[in-house]
Amino acid sequence: MRIPTIFLCSVACIASTTIVQNVSAQMAPISDYFVRSYISSGPQINTTAKPDVLFSHAVRMHDASSFQISFGRTSLPEGTKLRMTSYFDGATQHLTASALRQWNNKSAWFNGSHVLVELIAEPNSTAAHVTIEGVMMIEQFIDEDRSICGSTDDRALSYENRDARALPIGCSAWIIDDPNHTLLTAGHCTDGGIGDVAVIEFNVPLSDANGNLQHPGPEDQYASDVESLQSNYATIGNDWAYFGCFPNTETGLTPYQAQNDYYVLSSTAPPVNGQQITITGFGSTSSPVSPTYNQAQKTHTGPYAQLNGTSIAYQTDTSGGNSGSAVLNESTGEAIGIHTNGGCSSSGGENWGCAIHNSGLQEALANPQGVCVPNILIYSFANGFPDQVGPNNPFSIPFTVSPGNEDPLSNSVEVVLTVNGDTEFLGNLHQGGNEFEVMLPAFQCGDTIEYYFKAQGNEGTWVHYPYDAPATKLSLAVGDFVDGVILQESFEDGIPNDWSASGFWAATESCMPSGDCDGGAAAYFGVTDGCTYEDPNTASGALQTNQISIAGHDGAIVLSFCSALETEDNDSYDLAELFVNNILIDELDDSSGWQEYEYVLDVSGDSLQIEWRFNSVDNLYNNFRGWHIDGIQIIAQTLECNDIATCPADLNDDATVSVTDLLIVIEQWGEEDSPADISGDGVVDVTDLLAIVGAWGAC
Repeated sequence: MRIPTIFLCSVACIASTTIVQNVSAQMAPISDYFVRSYISSGPQINTTAKPDVLFSHAVRMHDASSFQISFGRTSLPEGTKLRMTSYFDGATQHLTASALRQWNNKSAWFNGSHVLVELIAEPNSTAAHVTIEGVMMIEQFIDEDRSICGSTDDRALSYENRDARALPIGCSAWIIDDPNHTLLTAGHCTDGGIGDVAVIEFNVPLSDANGNLQHPGPEDQYASDVESLQSNYATIGNDWAYFGCFPNTETGLTPYQAQNDYYVLSSTAPPVNGQQITITGFGSTSSPVSPTYNQAQKTHTGPYAQLNGTSIAYQTDTSGGNSGSAVLNESTGEAIGIHTNGGCSSSGGENWGCAIHNSGLQEALANPQGVCVPNILIYSFANGFPDQVGPNNPFSIPFTVSPGNEDPLSNSVEVVLTVNGDTEFLGNLHQGGNEFEVMLPAFQCGDTIEYYFKAQGNEGTWVHYPYDAPATKLSLAVGDFVDGVILQESFEDGIPNDWSASGFWAATESCMPSGDCDGGAAAYFGVTDGCTYEDPNTASGALQTNQISIAGHDGAIVLSFCSALETEDNDSYDLAELFVNNILIDELDDSSGWQEYEYVLDVSGDSLQIEWRFNSVDNLYNNFRGWHIDGIQIIAQTLECNDIATCPADLNDDATVSVTDLLIVIEQWGEEDSPADISGDGVVDVTDLLAIVGAWGAC
């Protein structure tokens, strides 16, 4: 009899996924749990003439290998602070009021079972008090589901300054070459928010003899900034997070200032051509590897195996806790992606990551938030940016340029506009104070439009928005995105003839789940006689569409369908997976009735193919209903544009025929092949003057 293995996760466990082999998101199998207490100092005032300890309390957790202290209602006025000291190794952290806010009312992680908490105040400071609310502890499980490529774990201990461990989730993170040298990790490591990676640890020591995590001193621990986090966790190939940390409480340094090292990001993941890939991170271990290596820094190098859209694969050893590691191309020394998923086994396979050229990641890097924002000058856009605009429709974008480390020179602020390859500089934008506004001219159907903002600080530094412009620019489509249905299927007439269905997949009205999708028949993986997927062997099969043309569709492509899945609900068995162009998109969840799913597809090329794969993995516990799919729809957007009747007499494109246009005609009087030749007779003359008069006013 198979006994399911259960890991308690600090957030909802991420479902394992599969590309040929079982592929699972690689957080470490960690459980964190909170032990509540209530210790209050009450109001305390220093009445002496020198700094004094007003209150102290020893926090004891019997047999704990490490813990983090959580504070309740605490007041730390100017001149007061908390000091925490581990009895185990003497590690010390100090928290002022602002630092306590940055740490979300928590301490650093301390080794051992005893930590002394002290409230310290300068003379004549205002009354302070501290409340200890409880402690957070980590229970460590040794990894039994490694993604080792082959029969042996070939990872070796490593000591890279630029790699970090992210807690409490149990992932890896790394310093990058953005202006502030902040961090990347996997999106699923932050699926529960910044709290999943609340503490970033560098210079991580070995674990203890039982595999329990040990922590560096507080001088190597950093609090993550919630305002900085940008992330996405949708599919393999679209799983990334970009964030930063506050300066250290003990040293005042940022991670980069302390570690003095970072990864250089490649602009794109290259085609496979014999490269070697190195993964360095904080993966878990199991026998025969020493427990002391568990979630300590380790590294391995193996062959680059696949590039498929924004998914990359490699035969480099990883395990739970490696999620978020840099995917390093040894040929160039550049990071080409973020490791996210396992897939290797003793019999082969590949591990997977999100390629660095993922469009969402690139957009986030171009538009940093929180502590990731370069602080030279600060741009803000109250109304955002339009995605598209109608033809012959001038519009304005208001914005502010505020001081950072430098003050903006208001007369330097410009918008660099490129239309169909021709570039012009739009200036004179200052509206007073830090306020600016740019008027963009009317565009025509088919125009290719890119633009960016630039401003100079008073110390001579030029700052662009996006910050890496002109390498990255804002773009604008002329016209409207119109939705069109390119696939709709409800299985009322059975499985379509040009689709394929294997295993138990068939169209039926039997064994239907509760609730409603679109009524009638559905595609069903199961046996209608008994409504289970029991089979003497492993039950598996795929429902696959034909090749669907997406040629000519410029906008979003959205797949939606209903799913009803009833299995034993174990992450390692009875896998219900969605593939697009043979790339794993999602593993679907069990549900008591119909559940709607919707995906914005990131696909390239002129066609796509959707596939729903079921695999029980074994022949045990297969007496559940199985999987129903129905109401499939794919909507593809097409950019449509119809030129509105133009206003030929509006020579300066301000949507008004006025004295400005009249002066242009006078200035170009007698010229041939001139834009002021409104009548088109080859010369600027009285007919063009009369055209101005006849069209006077708004267009």
